[in-house]
Amino acid sequence: MAWKVGVAEVDITPPVGVWLTGYAARTHPCTDIHDPLLAQALVLENADGERAALVSIDLIALTSEQVAQIRRLVQQWTGIPPQRLLLNCSHTHSAPAIGELTAPWMGIPDSTYLDVAVRKIASVVKMASESLREVRLLCGASECRIGINRRQKTPQGITLGQNPQGVTDPQVDVLAFATSDGEWKAVLFAYACHPVVLGDSNYAVSADYVGYARKFLRQTLNAPALFLQGCAGNINPRERGTFTIAEKLGRELAGSVLIALGNAAPMEDDRLDGATATIKLPLQSPPDAHTLRRWRQEHLARAREAEKAGRMGEARWRRCEAEWAAKVLKAMRAKTLPAHEPIALQVLRLGDVAFAAMASETFAEIGLTLRQQSSFATTIPLGYTNGCIGYLPTAAAYEEGGYEVATAFKFYGRLLMHAPESEQLVTDWLLRQLRRWKGGEGH
Repeated sequence: MAWKVGVAEVDITPPVGVWLTGYAARTHPCTDIHDPLLAQALVLENADGERAALVSIDLIALTSEQVAQIRRLVQQWTGIPPQRLLLNCSHTHSAPAIGELTAPWMGIPDSTYLDVAVRKIASVVKMASESLREVRLLCGASECRIGINRRQKTPQGITLGQNPQGVTDPQVDVLAFATSDGEWKAVLFAYACHPVVLGDSNYAVSADYVGYARKFLRQTLNAPALFLQGCAGNINPRERGTFTIAEKLGRELAGSVLIALGNAAPMEDDRLDGATATIKLPLQSPPDAHTLRRWRQEHLARAREAEKAGRMGEARWRRCEAEWAAKVLKAMRAKTLPAHEPIALQVLRLGDVAFAAMASETFAEIGLTLRQQSSFATTIPLGYTNGCIGYLPTAAAYEEGGYEVATAFKFYGRLLMHAPESEQLVTDWLLRQLRRWKGGEGH
């Protein structure tokens, strides 16, 4: 058999008392640990001794500094270079603040916890690289319908809700690793849906539906199951609110993984390659100074009203808006407004399978474009990989407006939203690289 694989996992659950992230409405640190957060690594080696690693992490995202530190340690300890190390976050909104989303509105990062977590994430790759075993690699796919488009159209415009007619990506991609005696060594599965079954009223640490899916698969297959988050920028769970719902949806996703295993086919090609790039995305122009000053005053006034009425979630959102306007005004006066923003991209080839990964909350439509236009028979699009700059909407979404286009970038601490042509710039680079490999130039 051409492939060897090693798998390992570490617990990265924080202590009670750290701030969770993902919701501006949370007003205090976490009070409970419902289920553990994990960092899991899968290290593959082909017949030529080349190695790659995929890492699944129960955090909302990583900062670019954290990515750089993990890459440095992994290369030092294992020799695996950055272009063949893929770091994907599940994006659970019941995990600790990590510093990418603006403090204090999205939680206050705990530097002691984060320092340990980052070193654990690098360590799990080292651990996996030291447990390699010969396997057969199988690839399969199925469908799952736990996700629904969340960009609901109303007379007042786009709001966060449910849009049953909206685009989703129902495909579940599965890579399975089996020993010669038929034992499952590990299962890797990818799907696109925000882990936000648990809303802003939840103050317990949790991997959300992802943790339940993993747990059920481990019990069924007696092997570790690793989850990779797809292009879930505009996809939420179809049901939300309780741990019972999270378990139900997790089991449904796990069932789809088992169906994919049933139709999985062996993959003989053991070519392994990777490429990374940081490209510049153009930024939109800011509102004029008069509009920004008015914006700041209005949001401050409404924040005070919300605080008096006890609507603390609204108050925190409005204070973030006011703070953003003040920062943009300051940058305008100092003539320091940026014109571009970098985004990290990666493609990773494992035989006939290619991963196309973006450091963004990528819309499902973009993932579907990559699937459809890729020269590989199986292309797995991923968001939340090697960092996260915020949302990457389709160009068409800018005209519609909504949270992902008009508001979310402020919670990411950005002064300006990137421009509509960003979608094309990202997909062009990824597809160009995939085509180059398929043409035989990448190995």
